[in-house]
Amino acid sequence: MARIVRNVYIIGGRLIDRTDTNAYLIYNESKDYYLLIDSTTGKNIDYLLDSLLEIMRGENKLKYVILTSCKIENSGGLNAIYEVFKPITIAHVPDSRMIRTGECENKRYLPTPISLEIKDYTYSLDDIIIILNKTVSKGSVLIRYKNIIFSGSNTKISPLPPNIKYICDINECRMGN
Repeated sequence: MARIVRNVYIIGGRLIDRTDTNAYLIYNESKDYYLLIDSTTGKNIDYLLDSLLEIMRGENKLKYVILTSCKIENSGGLNAIYEVFKPITIAHVPDSRMIRTGECENKRYLPTPISLEIKDYTYSLDDIIIILNKTVSKGSVLIRYKNIIFSGSNTKISPLPPNIKYICDINECRMGN
């Protein structure tokens, strides 16, 4: 794991395996819970679960998992995370339906329930804004938290909203404007 800024971490398989993908963990200090963006491919799920438990100091404070798309690189590890932590899972239509069946773009992974299915163009969750962008799939989203954009499998974002400091996708987190 690696800290990006206060209360925001890169957490995931790409840190130990270049063929895996990253997920991002945000701590909501005022409400004392964690939110995970994406779930990696699931190839190195034990590492991801251990990292989550280490950051949360063994407590189950993982309240939400938001998937940026149904693609395996974003949603492949969701089932294991769901089984361990039972978080509220969030995805946009129609990707939410594909995650429930465990198949996206002819790739299969373990199906997982989606607790909150977003149908609006934008959706706010505390200090998180979820924005439909349909770039990599019909239900893919961007997530904005303060001055950070989490783009999942969408690795090319333009134009950027003003005051964006970091753009974090499944491969890396890089400086924005």
